[in-house]
Amino acid sequence: MARNALLGLKRIFFDRIFERSFWTWRKHPAIIIPTMLGSALQVILQSIVTLVVMTLLTSWALSGTLSRVLVTYGNSGLLGVFQDPAVSLTIVPVFVVMLVALVLIAIVGAGYVYSSEYGIYVEAWSKDSVPVKSVLENGSRRWRAMAWTLFLSNLITWGPAVIGYALIIASAASVNSATGVIALLTALSVFQPLLFASLILSVFTVYSYPVVVVDGVSGLRAIRQSFRVASHNLGITLTYSLVRIIFQGLLLLVVFFAGTIGLPLTSLITVILSFLLTPILHLTKTMIYYYAGPSVPEMPFELSSPIWPDVLRRLPRAAWVKIKTGLAEGFRFVTGPRNLPFHILSTLAFALGIYSGYYVSVNGVAGFFLSSGYQPGHGNSLLANLPVPALPVLGIDIFLNNWLVSIATALSGLGFGAPSFVTIMFNGFILGVLLAPQLSPSLTMFLAAILPHGIIEIPSFVLSGSVGIRLGYAAWKARFRRGPENSEYLSKTLRLAVYVVVGLAPLFFIAGLIEADITPFIMRMFGWIF
Repeated sequence: MARNALLGLKRIFFDRIFERSFWTWRKHPAIIIPTMLGSALQVILQSIVTLVVMTLLTSWALSGTLSRVLVTYGNSGLLGVFQDPAVSLTIVPVFVVMLVALVLIAIVGAGYVYSSEYGIYVEAWSKDSVPVKSVLENGSRRWRAMAWTLFLSNLITWGPAVIGYALIIASAASVNSATGVIALLTALSVFQPLLFASLILSVFTVYSYPVVVVDGVSGLRAIRQSFRVASHNLGITLTYSLVRIIFQGLLLLVVFFAGTIGLPLTSLITVILSFLLTPILHLTKTMIYYYAGPSVPEMPFELSSPIWPDVLRRLPRAAWVKIKTGLAEGFRFVTGPRNLPFHILSTLAFALGIYSGYYVSVNGVAGFFLSSGYQPGHGNSLLANLPVPALPVLGIDIFLNNWLVSIATALSGLGFGAPSFVTIMFNGFILGVLLAPQLSPSLTMFLAAILPHGIIEIPSFVLSGSVGIRLGYAAWKARFRRGPENSEYLSKTLRLAVYVVVGLAPLFFIAGLIEADITPFIMRMFGWIF
């Protein structure tokens, strides 16, 4: 009786649910795709910012005011640029529109991603197979309800902490006076209980997103239902929260201690969180809520294979099978004549980015970098201080970072292709900025720093952009030419995009090792100083 009172109105076994969540994740790889879409949403938001920045820099370069704007920015920061009457009439409305667009797209996009994620969890738990089209169907089915719930849940949960932080920022502005110091100390003392209140609220709103999918309610009703289930099943809810904190804390400790000895593991931890822990933990949370329902019978005990042997032995083999399939799909995508327009558009985006970056660099950006301390011909000093045994680890970190970016770039094409185009263009823009003669002592030195790994890395990025543009074309057809054929074409293109970027992993792996181990050596041969 005591155990039942602790766990709630009915017994819910965390270990059973967690184990079954792991095996559900292993059985249905498609449930990883919503996590990929979450990364793609970040790229969509970033593409808006980068497009605005590239457009403003190019327009100022064309009008001859770029150097003056950059000098103002260097002396007075972004606030000084906003106060400059020559550019404020342009930049202020642009930034207001950009911020509004970012907020709206973030809320709507998150609603779609979480609706897809939690919907596919319920589907995967109860079905033998989950096709890729389920990702799209679950996302479009209840994205409005999920977006509204997400907004209210975060507002209620983290509102107290945000208020406390805002009080600290406001009081810090007048810290030079005695009254300001007292206000800052008061704000600091108030912030701690407000943060604690937000942490407590996060425990009780933890089921808000599963409620939308399982019960079909949203907004305040979903939040109230989450409070009710969490309070009635406080033991297992706290267990879930504690397990999540322990997992994430251990990963952060690994990153911290690895950093103290010069081993960069940030990208590796991101991969583990994105593709393994986050789906399994969110699936576990969803199933805890599902089995808390009074009409759902207690989950029966089932024998299962040990998890760790599978993670260490069978999981790598399964991943390699997917990579080989991705390589085959990627080859067919590259050589398919119908995909040539998408390859041309992606290559055009990269070339246009190089040209734009070079133009703004020679018209003011290069001078700004030089005045900020940039030294042409000097490489990253961190490479010189990094222990030799750590270089392969750095290569793996570079590989995983670039691979994750390529995944997000490709899947961001769901935003009708524009985010993929802009992201590839921005990569070219950065190269164009560095190509300016003020920043590169010679073309030979520039190529020595780019070509050894770039000969593999750049085409791989462009390929992720081209499959993203094709995905955008498919999304456009499905949205504006509704019909089963176009919906099926979108599902097939999403599956293709996932496999293509998975197949790019070996290429980014080779490029990452070259960039960490070989490129610095070649750069030194051509006069670079570290």
